[in-house]
Parts: sequence; structure tokens; C-alpha cells
Amino acid sequence: MEKITAEIKKVDKVLIDDLIIPNYQRPYRWTEDNVRLLLEDIMHSWKEGKSSYRIGSVILNNNKSQLYIVDGQQRITTILLILKSLGSTVGTSLRDSLKFKHLDSVNSIIQNKRFIDNWLLENLGSDSGSFDKYILKYCEFVEIKVSDLSEAFQMFDSQNGRGKELEAYNLLKAYHIRAMESNTFEEKIACDKTWEGAARYQTVKDRNYVSDLLRQLVNEQLYRSRLWSRKETALVFNKKQIKEFKGITVNKNHPIDFPYQNRELLQVVMQNYFKSLGMSVNGVKSRFKKSSFENINPFALLNQNIINGKDFFDYIETYVEIYKRLFKKEFEEMKALKFFIQSYCKYKGCNRDGDQYLFELYKSLIMLMFDKFGEEGVEKYHIILYLLVYRLRLEKEQVRYASVADYPVSCEIFNIIEKAQTYSDLIKLERMAYKKVVCKKDVDFIINYFIDQKVPLISGDEKKVNSSKYTFA
Repeated sequence: MEKITAEIKKVDKVLIDDLIIPNYQRPYRWTEDNVRLLLEDIMHSWKEGKSSYRIGSVILNNNKSQLYIVDGQQRITTILLILKSLGSTVGTSLRDSLKFKHLDSVNSIIQNKRFIDNWLLENLGSDSGSFDKYILKYCEFVEIKVSDLSEAFQMFDSQNGRGKELEAYNLLKAYHIRAMESNTFEEKIACDKTWEGAARYQTVKDRNYVSDLLRQLVNEQLYRSRLWSRKETALVFNKKQIKEFKGITVNKNHPIDFPYQNRELLQVVMQNYFKSLGMSVNGVKSRFKKSSFENINPFALLNQNIINGKDFFDYIETYVEIYKRLFKKEFEEMKALKFFIQSYCKYKGCNRDGDQYLFELYKSLIMLMFDKFGEEGVEKYHIILYLLVYRLRLEKEQVRYASVADYPVSCEIFNIIEKAQTYSDLIKLERMAYKKVVCKKDVDFIINYFIDQKVPLISGDEKKVNSSKYTFA
């Protein structure tokens, strides 16, 4: 079997294939605007009498004689809906066999089918037969069949990168699946499914609300924390910085290059050894007091060196789960922390940009403290970390992104936690937290909390901070 084949095929020839939407695929989410644009483009080409109209590409993974749609689900589904509205029998078998497993897909299909019916009624008149024939015989796809899944993912990222730029973190998926040379097809699928599950995270209580938890975690809590821990300014994560999450590939085709990489090699060897024996390691300290979770690797560290392939996906899965249990209200763990956040981070005005920058910084510090000292460490130090972060809200008239990006470097708070081996190594944090605050911004909720915590405060601008309202030092 050829590894990659590409062919220009008319729509009617593409739709006779037995296509499958794999479980890991994102939902069908084309909007009415997407559908309208496609219909208008096809109609414009039809009315001008053009001999062909290129709809786009379809990337298929040809595995065990089955064709899985890696890219093109949105276009194929929309074409099937248009043909159904036109009364065409072509594509009926494919329409009946395609399985859409997401509620988002079903809702979008219903909404777009209604829109297509109305659009065709308004714009087509009695020419439905000619329009139907033009779509089937003159419109075409570039059908690309790829036998290797990792190649298919890489091609998908490349194709999509030419249009709307992919999120930087999504470029990592193709890179690390490509590094899974010695892993099975099923293992690659499992990694991708877990990855996409985090990219469209749904809460248990509200299945209609979807959030990109992966973007949140990688862009904020992982990328920026890793830089701050090294005392580097952490700005926005983009594709130029994805090297932060590229490491070494450990397999027979990629020998390590330098002695300092022996540590990562040992990590892989030991993991494989225990896995092969079905053994667990006695005496491992869990970060949570009362619970342990299979998808949280107890040996993972937020600032660990990256090993390409499955180890990277395990690393991401670990911190997705930790993030959810630290900050998502539907989970039972860390209730005291969640109550504290709700009480003291959700004050009036907390949705301003500057306040959001501080909140992300606070969450990143909480995650690093949890990483090093577990639930007990967060219980001991969440107030100290709050005082360290939210003093900026009082000290600065405006909290800007750049100042928040620089602050952890100047005071080294991440580096102190990262290097700490016992709680006594964190005393410096306490000293900094209780240093005098010169208030230039009157945020009464935070000022009163700092006063309650006996942090010395003075007014730095009497016009903006009325010291007579408070018991200032």
C-alpha cells in the first residue's frame, strides 16, 4: 500500500466511499455563515459556467481498509446536507452510515439543514436539478489518503495552518504523535482522543457549555510557569515558543545525543520496566490527601524535561486532571481552596483585564505549590500566595500584562518554590507577603483583606486612596 496518495475527485466519487468519522474527531460546528459562503461560492461558479469548483481537501487515514476522516468533516457534512435539501439520492448511503457522537454536531446539523432549505428556496427557484448536477459533476475535492496516522495529523496541521492559524498548542499534537513511532495505532488514537477531550471540555452539569481547557492550561499554567521558574519573563505563548514543549525522542531510531539526557532515558526505561511487570511503586507520595487518580502520574513534574511522544501526552493529561480538581467546582477535591477563590478573587471589578492577569498568575502559583508540596502545601500557603499577587492590584494604578509578566522574575517567587525542598525554604515568601504595601489604587475589598491579614498599608495617593476610610499604618 502506498503511504500517501492524492487525487482530484468529483463530489459524486468522494461520496461513494465508505467514510468514517473517528471518535477523536471534533464535532461538526460549521455556522450559518460558513454554509452561506460555500453555497454562494458554488452558485457563483455555476452561474459563470466554470468547468470546476474546488471545494477543498479531504484527508483520509486509510487503516485496515477503512477510511477515517482526519480533515474535511465540516465540508463533507455540509455537502451532504445540501444534496439532501436538493432531493438528490447521491450520498444517501453515506448520510445514513456517518455517526455523529456529539450533541454539538446534531444541533449544528439541524440548524444548518433548516438554513440550507430556506437559502435554496430563496436563491434557486426551479433550477434545483441543474444545481444538483453541478455540485456532483463539476465540484471537486482533493482527496488525500494517508496510511500512517501520524502523517495524516501532520498534514492536517499543515493544511489548516494555511488558513486560519491553528492555536500554538495544537501544533504540538502532530509533533508528538509523529514521535510515537514505536506505539500502536490504538495508542495514538487514545492520546489524540484525550487531547481533544481537554480541548472541548464539558462540565458534568452543563453539557452544552464547551471550553478549551487545553488552551488555558498550556498557554498559562504550564508555559508561563516553566519560564517564571527559570526566572524568565513569560509573555504570550505562540508558535515561536512551542520548542518549550519539544524534548528528546527515546527509541531505537533516535539515540540520545548528550550525557545530560541520560536522566530522561532512565525515566523511560524505569517506566517501561514497571509497566512490563505490572508493578506499582511502594511509598509514592500522592499530592492529594485522600485520593489518587490513574491519569495523574505521581512522577510528573510541572518543570520536567520533555520526552517526546506518549510521555508528553501523559504529562499533559496529568496537569489537565490536576487543573480540573484544583479549580473546577464540580470536583470534590480542594473545596477550601475553591471557596477561598470564590470569596477573595471574585470581587467587584475582577473581570477587568488587569484583574484577570493577576488571577491567572495566582492559579499558576497554586499549581506549582501543589506540584511541589501537594494539597497540604496549598493549604499552608494559599493566603501567602494571594498576598504576594494581589498587592499589585493596590500598588499599581493600572495592572498591565507586561508588568505581571515581569513581576515573578523580579521577586523570584516561582524560582523560590521550584527550588524549595522543605517548608522552611519558603520562609522568604512569607517575608515578602507581609512587606508594607503603598496603595495607589482603592480596591476596598482587597485593602480590607490585607488589613485583616495585618499587612502594613500606607496611602501612596490621597486623591485616589482615602486613608481615613481604613486603619492604615
